[in-house]
Amino acid sequence: MYFSIEPKGKKEDFFNYEYEYEEMQKALKRREKIIAVLGVRRVGKTSLLNIFYREAKGLKVWLDGRIISDPKKEIFSVIYEVAKTGETRIFGKIDSLNISAFGIGLNVKVASESIIEMEKKISASGNITVFIDEAQKIDIKNLADVLSYFYDRLPNVSFVLSGSEVGLVEHVLGENDSAHPLYGRHITKIIMKRLDKNRAFEFLSNGFKQLNIKETKDEIYRAIDELDGLVGWLTLYGYEKAVLKNNNALEKTMELAANIVASEIINFTNALRNKKLYLAILRNSNRISWNELKTRTEITLKEQLNPKSFSFAVEKLVACSFLENENGKYFRSDPLILKALFLVK
Repeated sequence: MYFSIEPKGKKEDFFNYEYEYEEMQKALKRREKIIAVLGVRRVGKTSLLNIFYREAKGLKVWLDGRIISDPKKEIFSVIYEVAKTGETRIFGKIDSLNISAFGIGLNVKVASESIIEMEKKISASGNITVFIDEAQKIDIKNLADVLSYFYDRLPNVSFVLSGSEVGLVEHVLGENDSAHPLYGRHITKIIMKRLDKNRAFEFLSNGFKQLNIKETKDEIYRAIDELDGLVGWLTLYGYEKAVLKNNNALEKTMELAANIVASEIINFTNALRNKKLYLAILRNSNRISWNELKTRTEITLKEQLNPKSFSFAVEKLVACSFLENENGKYFRSDPLILKALFLVK
């Protein structure tokens, strides 16, 4: 069913991304060391990982990057535990709409054996596939060190990571940094884009047909205009309308979505020194150039901004998938961000 709100576990429930599915299938068959599934929030990255986690043969591990506090100890210990016991493990909720699991750490017993003994056990265990959702949430340097270590020393371990395109590629995988531990290593990238208007219409109309619900074209297009081509929000709308039979499904979806996005923004900005700057940038990012965005932000804050500090903030928002940059124009990655900002204090 297209409108099940948990990440998809079966390919037949996964709409549209045939090419991405086939590329992932090929990469796993080749036993690529690092596969990165990239895209903004709510485009279906977790569902793609979940489908392949369920389909993968042999030993495997699922890790939610939001709950990994010490990647060097926790990731290595989890992989060793799987190799030692011969049992697959899931750590963290496989739930693309849940954002409650930040920073609690994994309940993993750190192995007491020597590194050499652990390496021997892992090497002898056959292929192990490690799926890490929301990889950019993990400490960047330590995660890069872990990936580099396994890449060089334990070729039977493959990693499948998901995260925002810029944040994962530049910060975690170090594609453009010659001093980065992973620089020069081969990384397979699978980029997931939002649905265009026609595909979004097809997704919703087919989803309603699955549940014998009649929805007018005008209602479907109104939902697409409000929710864009983000399959996560379109799924939530379909669930509200077709499963819960909510007559105000679009309004309810926008309310729920705005609250989820607001929580994400709050978690993101709470650790920042200049929270007002980041919020002002988000409010003013409406497909405009860097210069225009800086001018509008200065008007909002009633102060002149240092160009370097402003650029740093903009690029951080892009890296964390709140903003996108297309042909020099900056815009919010999610149409619900603007509504969510009214809920952020």
